Amino acid sequence: MTKQRFTVLSIEDSEPDFVLIKKAFDSVPDISLDLINIRNGKNALDLLYKRGDYLDSPKPDIIILDINLPDMSGHHILKIIKNDQNLKLIPVIMFSTSDSEKDIEESYRLYANSYITKTFEIKKLFEKIIVLAEYWLKTAKLPSTSNFCLMHKAIEEKTINDQGEKNENTSDR
Repeated sequence: MTKQRFTVLSIEDSEPDFVLIKKAFDSVPDISLDLINIRNGKNALDLLYKRGDYLDSPKPDIIILDINLPDMSGHHILKIIKNDQNLKLIPVIMFSTSDSEKDIEESYRLYANSYITKTFEIKKLFEKIIVLAEYWLKTAKLPSTSNFCLMHKAIEEKTINDQGEKNENTSDR
């Protein structure tokens, strides 16, 4: 059986939490995985919008997003993703130590696809991540990566066309 290939973007500033995510995802049979970890919001948005060092980054099939990041809130990143026509179809799983009803409700209000509370019991946390991986990568049907690439190409072409029209308009003056 051919393994299906997935790209998972983890936006997680805690190295131990990321290592656990990686070990859990790696333990799921019959999937091949590119797991990318970004430790702050700015770089995560650069990757999603293919800016700077991330011009050739693949589109993630799912995003695992911590709420508490060093430079911006995970809720802020979630809002940006879910308000963007080109990103909003990517499932976003909130992954946080917070079990506050306020954080949970805010995540779902901003259209998170799931909310998982990190536990300090490593074995239980590992099991939660395996369930998450098996559901999103083996059970759920995800949007096509090719649609995402086509959308980005259309945006790039529109940007180039808009810049060309802008340059033509300014040269008439």
